[in-house]
Amino acid sequence: MKATPTLAPPAERPLDSPWLAPALFTVAAVLGGAWGYRSSPIVQGSAWLALPYVVPLALVAASWRPSAHRDTRTRGLALGGIGALIALIYAHLATFVLCAVALVLWAFQGGG
Repeated sequence: MKATPTLAPPAERPLDSPWLAPALFTVAAVLGGAWGYRSSPIVQGSAWLALPYVVPLALVAASWRPSAHRDTRTRGLALGGIGALIALIYAHLATFVLCAVALVLWAFQGGG
């Protein structure tokens, strides 16, 4: 009888590592949040306006959770991408909302 040869595991491809995508999302969220915050007028506002950045960072942190199945890996990638996008646009969205609220309050007070 012939002995069956043992198969060597395939070499792990560098772009298939489980930590690469979450690391890229983390860097993108931090850089996007910093750029979005610094490029909006709320940078002169109170520090509490930066508090909602916890939400996109929590979404990116959820992408670091190890995944055993393909669907959980896809979910982690989606959470990381959404978190990075929210970190990028939050400051401009907050500026728009604050300006809209100020305009509505100004209009209800008689406009001047």
